Amino acid sequence: MSLIIVISGPGGAGKGTIVRQLCKRDPKVTVSKSWTTRKPRTDDKEDSYFFVDDATFRKHKEEGGFIEWNEFLGFMYGTPKPDNKEERDLILEIDVSGGRQIITKIPETVLIFVDVEDSELRRRLAQRGDETDKIEERVIEAKRERKEAKDLNYKFILNDDLEKATKEIHEIVSKARL
Repeated sequence: MSLIIVISGPGGAGKGTIVRQLCKRDPKVTVSKSWTTRKPRTDDKEDSYFFVDDATFRKHKEEGGFIEWNEFLGFMYGTPKPDNKEERDLILEIDVSGGRQIITKIPETVLIFVDVEDSELRRRLAQRGDETDKIEERVIEAKRERKEAKDLNYKFILNDDLEKATKEIHEIVSKARL
């Protein structure tokens, strides 16, 4: 199996955008497509998730189909087990709790936390249409995740400049391949 790269961070930090940029820049990486029970948002890319109902998710989980799974804000998210035949490095865009599950199973996993200042996080979440109470829930969750990520020795990247953040993550991945 190739390198596993976990990209975590608050919703609205720009993880998805950075991952797409990284995939354009580096043909040696691909993205794992997570499953979720939440409904699609207007800003979701067509291939960003497998959207399933609760029963389908739970059945797949019980059959051991996920390498990690988690409940977040009332919805289930899961990462399917990686294909051992995959020759490209696999990016998992998951939360820190998922990263904790992965690192216990695959210790050589690269852990990266994409972050933004809280004021910028609020602005981005409002811009994508999140409700005010949900925004504050996400900011509180972001603070909790930052602490947990520090405890797990994640590498922190501040996404205040997309090109710079993408370059920094690409450098981390390149060094991990050596």
